Amino acid sequence: MQPRDPAWRPSAAAFLLAAATLAAAAPDKPCDGANKAIDGVTTWAALQKSVNDYGHCDKGATADLFTEAILRVVISGWQKVGDAGPILERDEPFRRWMTKRLSSPTLATQDSGEIRDLAKSSCPKGKEKVCEELLSAVESSRAVAAPELLQLMPAPASPAPAKTTP
Repeated sequence: MQPRDPAWRPSAAAFLLAAATLAAAAPDKPCDGANKAIDGVTTWAALQKSVNDYGHCDKGATADLFTEAILRVVISGWQKVGDAGPILERDEPFRRWMTKRLSSPTLATQDSGEIRDLAKSSCPKGKEKVCEELLSAVESSRAVAAPELLQLMPAPASPAPAKTTP
């Protein structure tokens, strides 16, 4: 079939449509190995790599493993919290992921409280920016879980009724 042949055009259109359909149906990045990789995370660098490699798998049981991993890195590895600074500065998608994860209302109150306490009372010297970022994330989580914390000022009192003189 030559390009000048009228029968060629419908065949080319059918071919292009089939190619587009196959490309759209192609599977996403594989999640094979995600659970094993995430389960072994103990450092900020390993957490960043896991999020970059398997962030697209962040749902269901894998999401639970990501939560456990970030808690392990932040709470159990607090002495190395300073390692997060350079990662958070240069990897904006990872920083957003971390903030979203720590500000989730599903994060256990005990865990967010522990991170809050560590960030407020045990922040390593020179790592205040990282501690502030962690603190901000968990405090927004607590505010979402307890909306009354969002009230910064009490509601104004109703004005007293005007006295009338007889």
